[in-house]
Amino acid sequence: MSFYRYRACNSAGENVTGTVEAENISALENRLRTAGIWLLEAHESNIAQVDAESVSSATVRRADLITFFVQMSLLLRAGITLAQALERLAADFSDTKLGPILDHLYEAISVGTPLNRAMEHYPRIFSPQIVSMIQAGEASGKLPEVFDNLSAYYEWLDQLISDIRQALIYPLMVLGAALALITMLFTFVVPKFVSLLTDLKLEVPTLTRIVMAISNTLIHGWPYIITFAILVPIALKIALKRSPSFALSFDENLMKIPIFGSLVAMFGISRFAQNLSMLYKSGIPLLKGLEITRGLVGNLAISTAIDDARDHVAQGTPLSKGLGKHTVFPPTVITMIATGESSGSLDVALQSIADYYNKMIPRRIKIVFSIFDPIMMLSLIGIVGLVALSVILPILQLWSAR
Repeated sequence: MSFYRYRACNSAGENVTGTVEAENISALENRLRTAGIWLLEAHESNIAQVDAESVSSATVRRADLITFFVQMSLLLRAGITLAQALERLAADFSDTKLGPILDHLYEAISVGTPLNRAMEHYPRIFSPQIVSMIQAGEASGKLPEVFDNLSAYYEWLDQLISDIRQALIYPLMVLGAALALITMLFTFVVPKFVSLLTDLKLEVPTLTRIVMAISNTLIHGWPYIITFAILVPIALKIALKRSPSFALSFDENLMKIPIFGSLVAMFGISRFAQNLSMLYKSGIPLLKGLEITRGLVGNLAISTAIDDARDHVAQGTPLSKGLGKHTVFPPTVITMIATGESSGSLDVALQSIADYYNKMIPRRIKIVFSIFDPIMMLSLIGIVGLVALSVILPILQLWSAR
């Protein structure tokens, strides 16, 4: 397939130009003629490919994407054709980064390219999940319903991220204040006290020596500490990307961490149920839905379990039994999926699971951070108390010597 820049004449006698992907010029001419456009001239070009790559590398705000899905659903339900809807929305979004993308989609649709094929050129904006759902919607004639499902999903995702950010504000402020206080103690207060002890030539207790060593490390070794703090996350990210076995072990152990681990597992299961329900409801076959969903849960341990379940489903095993072999899925989830399979309403069962976790996740976040706050305060009090005690002990020794 190559890109062709063409000049043609439409049914109104107007000259039109554009760029489209086709196997050859004959295929391009047939496609244009089907769309009521007569080809005048065409030549192969890589301009469209360059444009597509530059546009797809841009980031599009989730809010714009949600608005696009909502408006597409409304316009299609009102009887407006797909090409007209894209043309109108391209004008509406002209002042955003989504505008040029919709222009490209409109050009492709106008000459007969399916919408899902046109979207494939923008993988950073339209994920495989979106492309597959659009493909199913075009095949079944339920494109408005697909756009409805997509808008509902991205609104849920946006609300979830907003809840997490809001819940993190206060703990991060407390953590920042605590680190600032500890840094001040060990870099300003303790060094002054150390110089006093040196002048008095007192015998230093073990606790005081430990505090002095920590202070000395922070004062003289801060470049190494900062370097370590920067390199460790980078090294971890590289290891997670390049070593599947390490990534799998990391995600498995992450879900075993007390308090926080269960929250990580809930996020993964919620995304699994939400995405698979939406895909299955849109007409995507279960095997294809599982293949897409495995890359959307954000947890390799759960993705591996989904992969294994998919293999079992391909051999004729029910999904509930395939997932039940893995401890990452709670028995309640397996029971609900089994009920959905037996009643022929798997999508409803999956959506019920997603709804349950969507209610539980915000509550669990509140519980987690309600525990985090007192732990942080007690730790801060303990550190300040140890520093104060390390200061008092030498003074008491001096008092006893007198």
